[in-house]
Amino acid sequence: MAYTKKSNKLYAAAAALAVTASVVAPVAADAASKVSVKYIAPILMKHAGGDKYAVKKLTLPKKVKVKLTNGKYEMRSVKWNGTVKFEKKYINKFQVLYGTVAGTSKKVVLKVELQNYPVDVLEPVLEPVAVGGKVVLPSTISIRYKSGIIVKRPISKFNLKTPDTSKAGKYKLAYSYKGANSLMTGSIKYEVKAANIMNVMGSVDDQTLSVKADVMYAAAGAMAELLIYPGKDMSKAPIVVKGSLSNGKFMASQGGIPEGTHSYVVKVGDVKSAAMDFTVANTMLTSAKAIGNKKVEVSFSRAVDSASVENFKIAGGTVTAVTLSPDKKSALLDVSGLEYDKDYTVEAKGIMIGGVARDLGSISFMTQGVENLWMLEVSPKASTIVANGADNTEVTFLLKDKATGEVDKNADDIVLKLSTSFGALAKDRVTIQDGKATVILTSEFSNTDLEAMIRAEIIETAAGDYKNLIGKISGETKVKFSTIAVTPAPIEMINVLAAESNQADRVTVFLDKAVSRELLLKSFGLDKVMQGLHEEDYLANDNIQIEQFDGMKRVIGVKAIPSNPKAFELILDKETPLQDNAVVKLVAKITSSTDTEVKSKASFKLTDARPAEVTSVKAVGLNQLEVKFSEAVDSAKFKIDGQYGEKYFKVTHYGFDNKTGVDRRDTVRIMLDDNYPGVKEGYFAAGKHSLQVWDTMDFAALSDESNIGTTQNLDFTVAADTVKPTAGVVVESPEQFRVMFSKGLKNANILALLDNELKFERYNSNTKKYEDFSKYVNVTSYNKETGEAVIELMKDWTEIYDTVNTKENYYNDKFRITLEKGAIQAEANGEKNDALILDLSYEGSPLNTPDLKSAEINTIDRVPMTNDFVVMMSEPVKIRDLDEYNTPLINADGIVLPPKTTVEFIGKNKDGKIVTIDGSVVKYTDTTDKNFQVKANESLQRLVDLEGYGEEWKVVVKSLSDDVGNTVATATHDFKLMKTPVKPVLTPFEIVKVSANEKNEKDVIRVKFTEGVQYSGMYDATSTANYILNGKALPVGTSISLADSDDNVSNGLDIVKIKVPAGTLKTLSNVIVVNKDLQSYDNSVLTGGYEKAVLLGLN
Repeated sequence: MAYTKKSNKLYAAAAALAVTASVVAPVAADAASKVSVKYIAPILMKHAGGDKYAVKKLTLPKKVKVKLTNGKYEMRSVKWNGTVKFEKKYINKFQVLYGTVAGTSKKVVLKVELQNYPVDVLEPVLEPVAVGGKVVLPSTISIRYKSGIIVKRPISKFNLKTPDTSKAGKYKLAYSYKGANSLMTGSIKYEVKAANIMNVMGSVDDQTLSVKADVMYAAAGAMAELLIYPGKDMSKAPIVVKGSLSNGKFMASQGGIPEGTHSYVVKVGDVKSAAMDFTVANTMLTSAKAIGNKKVEVSFSRAVDSASVENFKIAGGTVTAVTLSPDKKSALLDVSGLEYDKDYTVEAKGIMIGGVARDLGSISFMTQGVENLWMLEVSPKASTIVANGADNTEVTFLLKDKATGEVDKNADDIVLKLSTSFGALAKDRVTIQDGKATVILTSEFSNTDLEAMIRAEIIETAAGDYKNLIGKISGETKVKFSTIAVTPAPIEMINVLAAESNQADRVTVFLDKAVSRELLLKSFGLDKVMQGLHEEDYLANDNIQIEQFDGMKRVIGVKAIPSNPKAFELILDKETPLQDNAVVKLVAKITSSTDTEVKSKASFKLTDARPAEVTSVKAVGLNQLEVKFSEAVDSAKFKIDGQYGEKYFKVTHYGFDNKTGVDRRDTVRIMLDDNYPGVKEGYFAAGKHSLQVWDTMDFAALSDESNIGTTQNLDFTVAADTVKPTAGVVVESPEQFRVMFSKGLKNANILALLDNELKFERYNSNTKKYEDFSKYVNVTSYNKETGEAVIELMKDWTEIYDTVNTKENYYNDKFRITLEKGAIQAEANGEKNDALILDLSYEGSPLNTPDLKSAEINTIDRVPMTNDFVVMMSEPVKIRDLDEYNTPLINADGIVLPPKTTVEFIGKNKDGKIVTIDGSVVKYTDTTDKNFQVKANESLQRLVDLEGYGEEWKVVVKSLSDDVGNTVATATHDFKLMKTPVKPVLTPFEIVKVSANEKNEKDVIRVKFTEGVQYSGMYDATSTANYILNGKALPVGTSISLADSDDNVSNGLDIVKIKVPAGTLKTLSNVIVVNKDLQSYDNSVLTGGYEKAVLLGLN
């Protein structure tokens, strides 16, 4: 019987009765004294609550009930020989104690079962809340028991009160938990936070302030406001702007802020951020640009109310009119008295802004030189004429307005001085009328090709603006004198109209025609790599010259401008940037598609007033940042998360790739070093970070400190990435395997991995294990960009298996590629691979069955504009001496090398006879060994154009083998090589007869044509410029008139009479050369002979 309070009372009553009985009946007591203890029953007890938290502590009985020999029971005191222990190991087990009972030697047994009991409340960590917010309590709280188990109990069991969040501070929420005979009390901590305003950033655009900030723990219903303190006077009432607050992001803006320095504060509820200053710049002149020497365009930093002549002053010139632009941010000034190519300063005063007259300061500008306003285009009608002393071509001189690219038809009475390095010009001086002049260039005899340089320079003109062109405007062109007759081709000329720039690492040129980027690359020598130079190994030749006072600039590339096909950026070497606020002079010689070279000039003054700034920051993986700027930058300083400087990362400034035309000078890559102290060294922790950028220098900042950028703080987010690198495999042939890694690898050396962490294995059916077969393969390529590695056999399977003797081959076994755990590391996130097994004997793998099918030629495609072709196969092939390993086949006949591949081109010659032109294999075009390039060993186009070969051709590829030695059938491909088209001959217009000194026409040369000639315009037959007599221009005093041979004026005047001074004609013979481009009255072009011998009195 267990000990209880009730049994204790019964024992006490029994004892009292026993004492009373002994007094009343002493005789009976004597008898009782001889009674002994017969039996003591074991005592069983259970206890919950343990020791510390028990409501009712464990108490052992002080007396026990014993059975006497007389059959009666009595209570006797007991002394226990131990104590109950509360250790974990006794939970839910019986502890046995032995007690010594008074008056007997018998022991009493006490068994105590210690029930599991709670020892700890795992108090939850609560998220902070904003003032007035609701504390989010968990639905359950965990209790730890003595045995170590943790049990979740409903929160209702803990007697919690509603947390108070009316004020910011740290608080405790009292709890009490009742268990079986236990009571645990304590408190749960929680925090009520005031609003935390962080990352406050303001920007000023014109007179508008925009502010954003991150806000945490905004009180429920709190007002979000922007407080602006004009003049930084915090004692006065601020301008209050209502802001928006959403998802922890504060935004507000206010326009119309007056000029000056002010302060602003972000206020959320009762919490304010620290005051920050900002400045609304004074309205000022931001730029001035001369348009010719009669107009100047000025720009203001913001819109003005009005402007008039009285508001502007230019020393050395007079402002005569002012026209304000529609947005009132610029004005066009009409100015008189300005000279060309000279520096001036424009001053603006008293301009009304917001109803207040303000002085906007002054700014310098430079009037354009005449070479920026006009150009003299020298254009031959034919770029090549025959070097026979008679062939000729017409040369045209056009004075063009560079702004429009059009001929300046107002240009009259402008005299050009002409010269040529070879041949003869009909005149050494011509006069421009309506912007145009022409002269005939006649070749000279030569047994080698010559290149004549024709130059023209303005030397004389009437009064007016054109006088400024004297000695400054010139032009030149080239005409080839060829020993071989050629068909004249149309002439294309390309001029630079203007040049400008607002970045010091480049110059933008504006052309008069839309051209391809490739044409400029070829003209400037930028189509070929020059090893050992800077940035992409390109350097322009002397056909493009860019110069400032400090010397010549090196051009390393050409960038197209997609929105304007007539404009291109010339990219300068980073080491020779332009000097800011200085004049730039440019000279360009551009060769057109008709092989006509034109020299043109331009100049401008570089004014880069805008510092570069960061426009975006983007995380790339977990260890890189890509920072993009508003323009090309030379350098900048960086700090990550306000603490990690450049000793923790490397900065790479991208450049200009002239091969592709891609410009990334505005982009910087930040690559973390391995010592970057992230959660994982060398990598960002996922989440929000910040980048501080300061001392940003564009290329103008190298010569102008005002272009150094201000400090910027930008946030960026790094996305979590815990994906480990893995790989897949494709068996491309029995001897070639392509391993494809899922991620770019860090410091990958796939070749070094082979035979170590990376193994090529064969299954041994005897040992039932895979064995290393790596000694037979090698890594022949690894592409870091695509993450693909190609593994190929170094020997043929027949040699590896000794197939001749064993009769076995690769298809009798299974293969795999294995990669040990941790062998590779992903570049982007630093994760290493799990162990990988790449089955090479997967279903459908070429390794599973004998390769009895020969490779097939899928197609043969011609490489455009070449004699080369790309042959595309159905599977990898072996081309002797082109593969890294020839892997000869071994069979009963011995060692069999791959066949020697041959290439032939079959066509017909001019007699219709079939001919074969040998070809050759050039190279594989990719790493698959499926595609390779072949070429003809001589120019097929030349054979068609010059030797009369037919246009129908066939390319033949013979003697190919796939990877296992199967021979490929001969393949052919038909193609057509069109003959280069020849310009058709125009309507006949010929010279019928030339005579001299006929009848009464002494010293007169008569030229009779088949039809009437023109007597005005470019092809005026009365112009002395259209004739050469005895290799020289017609002498001074020559006059020309026209006559009609049939008295029918309607079909034109067909006789030209050339009256020369007495003594001009030689005694025996004379030679006259007529402009071969002369046209008849109906625009028929002259054909037949144009060089005629004149025999006096005989013709």
